[in-house]
Amino acid sequence: MMAEVWHLLKEQRVSDTYYRRGDGDASQDLDWVEAQHRNWVHEIIDLSEFSYCYFVNGTTDAIHHWKMTETREWQYHSGEYDYPNWMGTKGHEIQLETHEDKVLYLSAPFSGDGDYRNIKADCPVILDCTYVSSTNIQHIDVPKNTEQVFFSFSKGFGLVGQRLGLVYTKEPHSTLQPLKEFENWNYGGVKTIDLIMSNYKVDDMWNIHREEQLKICEEHNFIPSDCYFLATTRDNYYRRRRRMKYNDNARICITSLFDEYK
Repeated sequence: MMAEVWHLLKEQRVSDTYYRRGDGDASQDLDWVEAQHRNWVHEIIDLSEFSYCYFVNGTTDAIHHWKMTETREWQYHSGEYDYPNWMGTKGHEIQLETHEDKVLYLSAPFSGDGDYRNIKADCPVILDCTYVSSTNIQHIDVPKNTEQVFFSFSKGFGLVGQRLGLVYTKEPHSTLQPLKEFENWNYGGVKTIDLIMSNYKVDDMWNIHREEQLKICEEHNFIPSDCYFLATTRDNYYRRRRRMKYNDNARICITSLFDEYK
């Protein structure tokens, strides 16, 4: 929880989005946020092939809509975010360089350690970019068969309870498109995304907190991740935090230590 973000949120009023559904005010707000967001992340990821954009209640909601409409077998890398396995069909766990002819759920930066890595895959891809906004600017090579791209504001800005997310697709989404046509989404959430992007660049949080991250990692003998609030270690003390089967790196959240380094 960051004081500067908390003070920024106080500038909003719920009544600012008390719209009549169908008048187009909410759609105008979402169209503006989409255009702003495409530009906000363009140095990290090119979304030009993804013509459709939808507001969702965080990445978890994006995963809900994907899994509710997914009929194909799917796969994921060892160490990946495990929430998609909590509902519907279970995925097939694979190693980083092994891809079967199944839909690949892929996080970039990678959930297993918080680092960027470009994955070459010819299979259909669901690309989860939740950690974008908590890193510096590094380019993500989007696999050519990527069907959906997810974004969240929970990680980089500590907005865990606001549930702010965007989904981009190449084709109209079977459940999100009807909701969009009826202006059925959280209007206040769209305003909050606008507020954040209007006051911060996509890499601002990384720039603000990178020095703290490095100091914490040096003191505790951690390896800093590309995400400013994460680190990795092979210390056996943290073995329960090991997410990946192919190495002994444990992913550590270091946010509880930030106040000591202000």
